[in-house]
Amino acid sequence: MTLLHLVALAAACLHLCFTPAPAFAASLHDDVARVDAERIDQDAQWIALLHYRARRDGSLESEADSPQFFMAGQGKQSPRAELLAAVAALHAPEERQGLACRFPARYEWLRARLGHDDPDSALDGCPALSAWLAGFPGRQASIVFASSYLESPSSTFGHTFLRIVRQSGNELLSPTINYAARTEARDGDLAFVSKGLFGGFPGVADELPFYRRLRTYTEIEGRDLHDYALALEPGEVRRLLLHTWETKDGIFDYYFLDENCAYRTLALIDVARPRAGLLRRFHAVTVPVDTIRTLRAAGLLGEHRVWPSVPKTVRGLEAELAAPDAAAASRIALGQADVATTDGLAPQRQAKLLRLAYEYGSVLIDRDQGDRVQRKEILGAITRARLAQPAPAGAPGLGPAFTPEDGHDGGLVAIGALRRGGRGLLNLEYAAFEHTLADPLPGYEPHAAITLLHPSVELGDGKLRLREVDWLTVQSAIPSSTLFAPQAWRVQLRTARRQYADGEHMATSLAYHAGKAWQLGGNLVFSVLPGASIDTGSGLPHRAALAGVLRNSLGYQASAWSLQLDMVTEKYIAGSRLRRQALQANAMLRLSRNLALTIGAAQRQSPRREGELLVSLRWRQRSLRLPWEPD
Repeated sequence: MTLLHLVALAAACLHLCFTPAPAFAASLHDDVARVDAERIDQDAQWIALLHYRARRDGSLESEADSPQFFMAGQGKQSPRAELLAAVAALHAPEERQGLACRFPARYEWLRARLGHDDPDSALDGCPALSAWLAGFPGRQASIVFASSYLESPSSTFGHTFLRIVRQSGNELLSPTINYAARTEARDGDLAFVSKGLFGGFPGVADELPFYRRLRTYTEIEGRDLHDYALALEPGEVRRLLLHTWETKDGIFDYYFLDENCAYRTLALIDVARPRAGLLRRFHAVTVPVDTIRTLRAAGLLGEHRVWPSVPKTVRGLEAELAAPDAAAASRIALGQADVATTDGLAPQRQAKLLRLAYEYGSVLIDRDQGDRVQRKEILGAITRARLAQPAPAGAPGLGPAFTPEDGHDGGLVAIGALRRGGRGLLNLEYAAFEHTLADPLPGYEPHAAITLLHPSVELGDGKLRLREVDWLTVQSAIPSSTLFAPQAWRVQLRTARRQYADGEHMATSLAYHAGKAWQLGGNLVFSVLPGASIDTGSGLPHRAALAGVLRNSLGYQASAWSLQLDMVTEKYIAGSRLRRQALQANAMLRLSRNLALTIGAAQRQSPRREGELLVSLRWRQRSLRLPWEPD
């Protein structure tokens, strides 16, 4: 053997020893065997990607409603069948590209889980997906909670959406992902509520820059936005985005009570971090603030920021000024007075007045009230005047002192001692959700009340009887001011025991009130709400009657305690000649976030006079949870 042959042989040995072996490409048979051996179909990530939930009989079923979400005929009920269909597609050249482009989150995870480390460019061959992902130039995410909005049934309990944080540039340009119902303009209010309750709308995820959401929520609707950084890794954010692509176009039906914006947003985070088990506690109903509490308990929430409601900010500025100055600011913003009319004021007073005029003028523009060009000219004149003035001292803060999760849980269980007509009774209550004007404020919107499914029963003389069921009560008592004059209103549907000429009967009533509320100072609010009530029950001569109702209320809400006084006068105008009057007072002392002591007293004339005193201990639990359901 020559020297040349020895050198060649040595080179060949070095090549064999130090050149990496080609990536192993598993066969379909190998992958199927691995699926069965490792029970990959039961992997938490696969369960999350396909949205399987346990049924009462222990079997699994996907929450996805569109057949297009599944590759196998039995995929909705069988995680294994769906997984094997995906594995087969990985090994079929004609199906592989379709799997990557339609289900990129499944594709990436499945390749990694099966150990496929061979070079792959399937995702690069998805131009529509690549263009969509290019609109999300960020590797961090946050969840945004919008406070409740009583004017819209679907937003009564608040709303959540995701923000993908831009790595550089203006954060207001950060893209957002918002899950909502795709509604139709021709749907009336009844159809809207009916379809929302029973899944008549497809759920879709839309993407808008954050500044658009900010304008809608904080400026037009007047809602606070609470922005929480999510403790997700960049790879988890990518998985969240890829899965959004898979589910954004009507894969799920939308339900107001359970599979709503908050639930679907939480489900996306659950796909990113399935081991956190975020969805375990949500079954029948999902309240947005409960999803925030769940994320906090799982350690997934980081820095908290508030984007305050613009009208609330204006109200805060107005509260700092005397009524004549607030009126002057209003006239300037409306173009009824010139900026020069403030020249004789002290500098600090003038600066505050002009700031209020500017902010109020901005609200008018946001709400398209008046001529837009004229409004902008007025703002320009105010700005020029403000540039020559010192900054006002003591400006209001940038947001509420409490976060949404600081508020009490929405559900209620209460036990109390009741005395009525000389008899002592035990009073038991449950509420699926309740926040009244007599509840302490932290974490809730002031001057707003919501009650859903609130039965109360009483036990006495060895008998248990139903006292009343408050099916639904929604009330807004935002006080009027110099700049704003919102309508105060109240709607209630309830069934209760009521006094009639021949004794006590159960009756169901639907009442609506509309009027005004005024702030008397501090947290003290007075409201006058005239209205009408339609009653049905066996105690009425014709089983139905129409009554006129006047409700006057005086309420005080604070962080530690609250007080509510109500005087209600009711006179039937059709179907009966009965007249009722009631004077009632309720005080509540907050002992902890979820525990309160209440004292209530009432005097009624309906038609006979009757007094009542109730002392109860009220324990808050997860919203819309049954007392026997595990938390």
